[in-house]
Amino acid sequence: MEPDTVRTAFVTLSLVCVFCAALAGAQQTALPVSVAPSNRLVRTIGRWDVSDPHGPRCAWPASEMQFRFRGSAASIAFNESGNDEWQVVVDGVPTAVLRLTPGGSMQPVAADLRSGAHTVSLVKRTEAFVGTTQITAIELSASGRLLPLPRPSARNVEVIGDSISCGYGNLGKDQYQHFSVDTEDAYLSYGAVAARLLGANYTCVAWSGRKLWPDNTIPEIYNRTLPQDAASRWDYSRWTPSAIVINLATNDFGAGIPDEAAWTGAYESFIARLLRHYPAARIYCASGPMMSDAYPPGKNALTTLIAYLGKIVADEHAAGNRRVAVLEFATQDAKNGYGSDWHPSVKTDAIMAETMARRIGHDEHWKLAP
Repeated sequence: MEPDTVRTAFVTLSLVCVFCAALAGAQQTALPVSVAPSNRLVRTIGRWDVSDPHGPRCAWPASEMQFRFRGSAASIAFNESGNDEWQVVVDGVPTAVLRLTPGGSMQPVAADLRSGAHTVSLVKRTEAFVGTTQITAIELSASGRLLPLPRPSARNVEVIGDSISCGYGNLGKDQYQHFSVDTEDAYLSYGAVAARLLGANYTCVAWSGRKLWPDNTIPEIYNRTLPQDAASRWDYSRWTPSAIVINLATNDFGAGIPDEAAWTGAYESFIARLLRHYPAARIYCASGPMMSDAYPPGKNALTTLIAYLGKIVADEHAAGNRRVAVLEFATQDAKNGYGSDWHPSVKTDAIMAETMARRIGHDEHWKLAP
């Protein structure tokens, strides 16, 4: 029997299709009430650069903005550098997908709503190389006004990873369809789904093709708010994760087995760096679903990775860091389909989310959301 999250993922996709069609007919005309996105009643989750007075910018996948308002319609003014896509969620239901193009645009996110209070969330479906998005205004229908959001959850979860964590290709029809922007959905990635199951706020620091060591690494850009801007520096005081999942190994082991001492040493150095910023965080060292002992042929890559991760955890425990553990994601199964370029499908993401949420929920004594 499928996990509830698998069924939920497919229901979500169906709702997206229905509501996209409904909102597509909305006119992109200016609404009469304009609100600055810097308003204290607007909430951002994830890494947002707030240095530009025209509005906050983000690039990492699954970056989120939330607001609650009284009114019948809402639109968002964007300034886009690439071709990012955004999932709109209205009153907890995924509705439209916004497909942006370079430059400025006004996009309707809610229309013809019943009178009363409504909550809108915008979640970046695409990753940093696709583009950077700036939100410059929120517009509301006549007499519309922002309302306070509910108190945010005290639970914070962060995933650090590569394409798997970005949701690369999870909407692809099969493994033979190559990646396109329309096949990536960070909203349905395993980390984002797990965070919703846990009732947690979510941050994703991931980029396709990145490694842990020795080159093209996530650690070398981990301190950036905007990953393509070397001068951009993240303020760690703005976010304190309770749990961090590091899912970096698939690209490291893709061409062969990395040197054990060098790779585990780099991993332990990265953990030490994380603990300097977040000394109370629980850290999970994950194995990815694309890894197995069958590929690369004759390398026993997955078995070797589990041994490397076991050594890392043993070293951390010996040093007194008892909140470091291994998290094994099962190798993806063909019966659940594949995404683009052999990446996890939405169904596999949902299965991974269940694994992640149950483990963190158990360790942190968090009940899963109903």
